[in-house]
Amino acid sequence: MARALITGLGAVCPVGWGMEESWSAAVAGRSGTARLEVVEVGENDCKVAGQVPARDGAGYESSPLRLLDFYRFAEAEALEQAGLERERVVADPRARAAVASHGFAWKIDEFAAACRGETVNGTDLSGYVRRPQEGAHEGIGADFGDRYSGITTACSAGGVAVLEAGEIVRSGLADIVITGGVDANINEVIVAVHSRMGVLTRHNSTPKSASRPFDITHAGFVIAEGAGVMVVESERSVEARGAEPIAELAGWGTAVSTAHLTAGSEGGDIQALAMQRALDSAGASIGEVDYINMHGTSTVDNDVSESEGVQKVFGDGAPPVSSTKGVTGHLLGGAGALEAAFGAMAIHTSTLPPTANLNEVDPRCSLGDYIADGARHGTCRGVLSNSFGLAGSNASLFLRQP
Repeated sequence: MARALITGLGAVCPVGWGMEESWSAAVAGRSGTARLEVVEVGENDCKVAGQVPARDGAGYESSPLRLLDFYRFAEAEALEQAGLERERVVADPRARAAVASHGFAWKIDEFAAACRGETVNGTDLSGYVRRPQEGAHEGIGADFGDRYSGITTACSAGGVAVLEAGEIVRSGLADIVITGGVDANINEVIVAVHSRMGVLTRHNSTPKSASRPFDITHAGFVIAEGAGVMVVESERSVEARGAEPIAELAGWGTAVSTAHLTAGSEGGDIQALAMQRALDSAGASIGEVDYINMHGTSTVDNDVSESEGVQKVFGDGAPPVSSTKGVTGHLLGGAGALEAAFGAMAIHTSTLPPTANLNEVDPRCSLGDYIADGARHGTCRGVLSNSFGLAGSNASLFLRQP
């Protein structure tokens, strides 16, 4: 069975455009969340978000075109690092794409205008109305035709897209897969829905530190936007091109819980199952995991149940863990892919990013080391990256040194 190797990474997130800037902020624990000024929300709604800064000083415009801009930038960066030209990849019958997105990047007035068949920012987007996810995926993967997979499994979607890429390569169906996740969902519809669900932060007065994974004061996640993209290749393709792999996408696992829409499984059983399946898929032992990039949303339910799941798999020997959502906020469909890319960077740079804004661990979070004291430096052989979605969709990836 072929190995799946990661040869390129790209990123856009609230701390900037590009992997170097994004990773530097993650390592420094420098938050990109801020007060939500770009859309009008209700008096009782969350007023904090992780907004991607403008590249040209232009104002914020929430639309599907913004989502595609994020994706294209991150994709171009990943392909450049991999040493690949997009046109040749698209034309290669042994190449595919698998990308995740919620796709609902609309303001109320824009969505209403598109429903009436009107233009938005000079562009006819009526095709997006048919189903917002389909519209986003058409824009991302149209030129791959039937060699494209669009993933929409809520907040686990980015991780699921990456594992699908790994499965495609490892099974021999393709030699090159562009994969990742993207979302641009900061609008009144999404903010209101998640506020009513009770999952968004209540720390409106302190936007920079509003995302507080595992902290005793955690009170909901910060909705954010951006993209994470990676190029996954077969060992045969890497050797033929003389490419330098960053990490191996060695294993993956999924598990579904139907217990609750927003809460994790009681005791972390389902999360533990996803992690164990990822290790089993890679033929790896728990001793090969030097770091876990947790889903770590800053909601009590997630932080506690995920910690319990890790405890079930690793016992008292759990490795250091952290959540980079203290820096980036929660990219929804883009989160799992960006965090998998951070996992690859942890291996590549021998650096473990900290959990930003963690001052006092909630005693219900049962692990011993949440990397609350700044980044760690040292050999990192293997990483688990967790992505746990609303409605119980759970995915875990295992990456190792190439």
